[in-house]
Amino acid sequence: MDENVDLNEMNQISLELMSMEDWITIESIRSAFLSNFQNDGLHQHSLDMSDRTSALISWSYIANQHALSVIKFFRQINEFEGLHADDRFILIKYNLFPLYPILKCFFHSSKQHSCSNDNEEASKHRRFFNLCFGSEGVREMFYNLTLSLMELSEKDPVILALLLTVLMFYQGLSMNEDEPPLKDSLAVHQAQSYYTKVLWNYMVNKWSEEETCRRFAQLLTTIFRMQSTSKIFRQFIRNEFVTSDSVDRIAPLIQTVLQIS
Repeated sequence: MDENVDLNEMNQISLELMSMEDWITIESIRSAFLSNFQNDGLHQHSLDMSDRTSALISWSYIANQHALSVIKFFRQINEFEGLHADDRFILIKYNLFPLYPILKCFFHSSKQHSCSNDNEEASKHRRFFNLCFGSEGVREMFYNLTLSLMELSEKDPVILALLLTVLMFYQGLSMNEDEPPLKDSLAVHQAQSYYTKVLWNYMVNKWSEEETCRRFAQLLTTIFRMQSTSKIFRQFIRNEFVTSDSVDRIAPLIQTVLQIS
């Protein structure tokens, strides 16, 4: 009998945590996430595997497509749109690249072990990583990150959308010492705190407070891995473009995201 009372109390707490404002925010962000990314995995550009440099350049245009979708997604979030224009630029420039594993998680096909359901494109993706990053173990790092995010989020688009938003408002996510200070860091902090609260409440409502505590602890570790992996990947791919003298041939937005320009 006591167990039933405790369960009822826990369910009531969960319902109280989720206010009408929370549900409106969740539905809005879920809708924006799906409208921007549900078909984004259908690349307009295909990987050119004729040689290493061509593969990297074609990858930059696929990454550029994803980057534009991420920017479009954030332009639909009032707290982001309300920031100073310089702060929006800084957050996009320095935070967008570390967010890529979240999109990789959403696009990932367990059947193909790739971000594409198409057999030919999935094969190209594996060849691309083997050709460009095989000796560096980058594919393994990203693949393991993807598996961790899939396990933690269960590929729930609400959790992925909220996590994407929380991390976009994370000053210092890129671990780049050259990142300039924000004009209004308080507004960014308040936005991050708000979306963190909504994420916590949603997860408690979905599972339980105990399970949410466990997953949040794992999530923090995964975020640290995202930071370190993206830093390694960014430095490595920057060097590849610079040493191959192909910087001028990559997508302009990716030059900015890689902090080459």
